[in-house]
Amino acid sequence: MRNLLLLLSLVITINANAQVAINTDGTTPDNSAMLDIKSTAKGLLIPRMTLAQRNAIPGPATGLMIYQTDFVTGFYYNSGSSASPAWVISGTGAGWGLAGNSGTLSAVNFIGTLDNVPLTFKVNNQPAGKIDPTNNNTSLGFQTLSSNTTGTSNTAIGNQSLLFNTIGIMNTANGESALYSNTTGNYNTAAGVYSLYYNTYGSANTAIGYRSLYANISGYQNTSVGANALQYNTTGYSNTACGQATLYSNTTGNNNSAFGEAALNVNTTGHDNSANGFFALYLNTTGNGNTANGKNALSNNSTGIENTAVGQYALNYNAIGTYNTANGSESLYSNTDGSYNTAAGFWALHSNVGSFNTSTGANSLEGNTSGTFNAADGGSSLSSNTTGSYNSALGYNAYFTDGTLDNTSCIGFNSGGMVNASNRIEIGNSSVSVIAGQVGFSTYSDERIKDNIKEDVPGLSFISKLRPITYNLNIHRENAMVFKGAKKDDSDRKGKYDIEKIKMTGFIAQDVEKAAKEAGYDFSGVQKPANPDELYSLRYSDFVVPMVKAIQEQQVLIESQQKQIDELKTLIEKMQKE
Repeated sequence: MRNLLLLLSLVITINANAQVAINTDGTTPDNSAMLDIKSTAKGLLIPRMTLAQRNAIPGPATGLMIYQTDFVTGFYYNSGSSASPAWVISGTGAGWGLAGNSGTLSAVNFIGTLDNVPLTFKVNNQPAGKIDPTNNNTSLGFQTLSSNTTGTSNTAIGNQSLLFNTIGIMNTANGESALYSNTTGNYNTAAGVYSLYYNTYGSANTAIGYRSLYANISGYQNTSVGANALQYNTTGYSNTACGQATLYSNTTGNNNSAFGEAALNVNTTGHDNSANGFFALYLNTTGNGNTANGKNALSNNSTGIENTAVGQYALNYNAIGTYNTANGSESLYSNTDGSYNTAAGFWALHSNVGSFNTSTGANSLEGNTSGTFNAADGGSSLSSNTTGSYNSALGYNAYFTDGTLDNTSCIGFNSGGMVNASNRIEIGNSSVSVIAGQVGFSTYSDERIKDNIKEDVPGLSFISKLRPITYNLNIHRENAMVFKGAKKDDSDRKGKYDIEKIKMTGFIAQDVEKAAKEAGYDFSGVQKPANPDELYSLRYSDFVVPMVKAIQEQQVLIESQQKQIDELKTLIEKMQKE
C-alpha cells in the first residue's frame, strides 16, 4: 500500500509528444526535453561498470554514457559509432579540467595514452606536437615535424621547426623554424630561431644561436655557436665558428675555425684559416691557411695566404701579404702587401710594408716601411730604419740613426750610429774598451781579386809626418756629438764610463789625414765622415803597409850608408898601408 501511495505521489505526465516528467510537484516537462527529472534531494544514477565491462557493450550507440569504476574513473561517452566506439572521458571529475585541477597525484594522474600509440597535439586542427614511441620522434610547436614520413629519433621544439623533414634521422631542432627546410639531413642539432633554416641534406652540423648556419644547404660537420655565426654558409664543411657573426659570410670555405665576435666575418671561400679573437681575420675573403690569435689580428686580410698573427692587432692591416709571421701585440701592424716577414715582440716591424724582414724584440724594426731583407734581434734593434735594406742588428738598441742606409751591421748593446754610412759594420758601443778574439782579424788579400796593382805607397815621407800621442776618451762628449742630445742609452749601468780612465795610445785622425795629403798619399786608413757632425775613424791595420815601406826605405838608406862606410874603411886601410 505504501509503494502504491508513493507511486501515486509521483506525477508522470506524458504529453502529445511523449515527453516524460518525473517530479513530486506535478510540473509538466520542459518543452525542450524528452525526459525532465526534477528533485532537490536526489540525483540521477547511471550504469556503473569497469573498463572491461564498458568495452564489452555490444554495438554501443553514439553518445552512450557510463561511469567507469577502475583505471581513470569518471563519466565516459562514446564519441565514435556503434561499429567503432571511441570512449571519451567527460567533465572534470577524474579528468583534466580547462581551469586546472587540484588534488592530483603524480604517481597516478597524467595526460597521455594507455596504449602504444603516439600522443598528438593540435592547434586550429593543425599538428602542434607529437610524442611517437614507435619512431622515437618528439615534437612540440605549431606544425613541427608535420611532413615527417619515415624519419626517426628526431626532436623538434618550436614553431615550424623541422617542418619539412621527411626521412632525416636523429636531428634536434629547438627554436622557431630551426632546421625548417631539412628533408633528408641527419645528425643535425639546431638551437635558436632560424638556425640551420635552409639545411636540406647537410648532416652532422651543430648550430646554436639566432640564424646560425642559416643558409646552410648541404654543408656538413660544421659547428657554429653565436647569433649569425656561419649565417651564409651553403656547402662549406668542417668549419667551426664560436661568437656572434663569426664566419658570417662564409659560403663554400672549408676547415676554418673562428672564435670571437666577428672573427673571419667576411670570409667567403677561404679555407684552412683559424681565427681567435674579436674581429680576427674579419675581412678575409679567399685567403687560405691563415692563423690569427688576438683582437683584430689579421683583421683586414682579404686574399693573403699562410700568414700567422699572434697578439692584439698583429698584422692588423695586412691585406694581400703572404707567408708573414707576427708574434706580439701590434707586430707587423701596418703591413699590407709585404711578404715573408717575421716579427716577434711588441710593435716589432710595426710600420712595415716591405718584404723578407726579420725582427725579434719589442720595437725592433718598428719604423721600417719599405726596407727589405733586414734582420734585427733585440729590443729596439734597427728601430730607426725606414727604407734601408740588407741591414743587420744584434743587441738591445742596436741601430744606425739614419733610416735609409743599406748593408750595415751593428753588434752589441747600443751599438751602431757612431758614423751613419752604408756598407759599414760597428761592434760595441762607446763604453767598449776591448774587442778581443783568439786570433787576429783576417782581410782578403788574394792577388786574383786585385786590379790596378801599383807600388806607390809612401813610406818615410808619410810616416815621418805622423804624430803619435797618448790620450783619454771623453765618451760623454762622444755620445753628445753622435746622438745630438738624444739619449740612445740613458742607463746608469756599472762601468759605463770606465773607459774614460784608460790612457790610450794612437793617432788623431785629422792629423793622419793631413799627413797623407802632404805626402800625396790616398790613404785608406782614414775614414772621413760624410758630414761634420759624425766622427772620424782610423783603420790601424792599414798603417802596417806604409810602415813596412818606411822600413824598406830606411833599409835602403842603411845599406847605402853601410856601403859608404865600407868603402871609406877600405880607403883608410889602403892609405895606412901606403
